[in-house]
Amino acid sequence: MAYNKASEERKWRYWKEQEEKKLRELGMGEEKIRELRQMDWEDFLEERRYRERLEGTMQEIDTGKPEDGEPFAMDVRELLDHVGDRRLYELLKDTEHQTLEILLLSTWGYSGREIAKIMGMAEQTVYTKRNRLRKKLKNL
Repeated sequence: MAYNKASEERKWRYWKEQEEKKLRELGMGEEKIRELRQMDWEDFLEERRYRERLEGTMQEIDTGKPEDGEPFAMDVRELLDHVGDRRLYELLKDTEHQTLEILLLSTWGYSGREIAKIMGMAEQTVYTKRNRLRKKLKNL
């Protein structure tokens, strides 16, 4: 499921309103509450930009169509070398090698069925491994 900007912003605003209500009950001044809101808003926007970049990168990897038209990577090591985000790198570094091979073949444009034939495994296994990796990435 794609990152929904409007939905996430609504959730953030609701959370923030509840937090500010509690802070007022505890006697915090309005100026401090405004400062805290501004800092939290900047953090929220930074996280949103990160998620959008991550989603774009994962879509590029899934479709095997990097912007410059060249292959994303020629082997698993090169695939990991292309990862610029430390959190994403750590997650992928600890991922099963077979799953990384599936990811690499996806970047080359192979379908799940083609990857299954190449790797000698059931097509459903390919989809399962890719979906598990996606879930890990969403939890990142």
